[in-house]
Amino acid sequence: MRPAPRSGRSRSLSATLGAALLVSSAQAATLDFGVSYRAPDAGLWGRVGVSELDLLGGQVSAAVGSRAAQVGYARSLSLPPLGAATARTDLAVTWQGGVRLDSRASAGVGPVALNLAGAYFTAPVTDVDPLAAFAQAPADLRERGWNASLGARYRVDRDLIAVVGGELGAQPQLSVGVEGRRVLTRPVTAEPEAAEPDAVEPDPTAAPETAAPEAAPPDAAADPAGPATDTPDADPLGMDDTLPDTEPTGTLTWRAGALAGRDVLGLTGGLTYAAESGLSVGVDALAGLNTFGVTGSLSAPDLIGEGSSVRLYAAYEPWRTVSSPLRTGLSASLPAGSGTLTLDASAGRTRQGQAGFGVRVGYTLPLP
Repeated sequence: MRPAPRSGRSRSLSATLGAALLVSSAQAATLDFGVSYRAPDAGLWGRVGVSELDLLGGQVSAAVGSRAAQVGYARSLSLPPLGAATARTDLAVTWQGGVRLDSRASAGVGPVALNLAGAYFTAPVTDVDPLAAFAQAPADLRERGWNASLGARYRVDRDLIAVVGGELGAQPQLSVGVEGRRVLTRPVTAEPEAAEPDAVEPDPTAAPETAAPEAAPPDAAADPAGPATDTPDADPLGMDDTLPDTEPTGTLTWRAGALAGRDVLGLTGGLTYAAESGLSVGVDALAGLNTFGVTGSLSAPDLIGEGSSVRLYAAYEPWRTVSSPLRTGLSASLPAGSGTLTLDASAGRTRQGQAGFGVRVGYTLPLP
């Protein structure tokens, strides 16, 4: 039997979520449901929540699950002439009494973009999100502690960005690098012109017609070079040839830099190709002194139906000490009825070297 305090807290949070759902019926909000299964602990999870609820000058989200309850608040601000800023804070309370507080903010000031994030927790992230251990972004899997990160991007010119970032916590590190991009194009093939009608061949049995001589123009004799043939659009220098028109086929982004920190030291590099159709493929690698790592991802739209999306990823980073060194996953979404059906599956190895996997099926429904 559950202790009375825990049951009362569950009823209180459920009532709060229910009230939020009632209010959201008149707001632009989204209702979501999800069921997850994780191994090796064979845990089955359930969750229901609401997000994008316009309250308190921002957007509020709330959710209740079989292992934890969550509430979040996000707000965007315009700070002329500096730029725009966004911030979000999420609080989660597990039924075992642990808490997790996550905050992140971003701002743009001229050519500089800043990103700041921090977390304090007395419960592992897997008590809130069962698939977090094998997500594409590495998660801090400690049971308690804190971490923080800061990143800055400076646009040197249209196609070149300087990047610097740092992390504090159990595995502090510093990274520097540059990013560039190039738009790929191809010539546009001109459509062939329509063929003119075939000329009517003369009848060989018909008598030849004698054409009357045409009278010369009145000024033809006065111009020894003959009649004028130039028009206002003619190019007397013969330079009317123009370069063929082009159309974009995609964007190629490259990255290069260095990473240094606890148990890691090496050079980084990566490439990403994004096609005009929405297909995107990317790979990044780290190589250094006793250090190696590689990550990759592939995204494709409309692969399993119109409006659908599919994403695959894989990461092998044995140098990480507080995150899973091997992470793979698949995410897919498909319009279904008035909402969207989602599927997430991930697998990998934990910090202790144990294999595991997780599956989640969800459904999101925009409210009127």
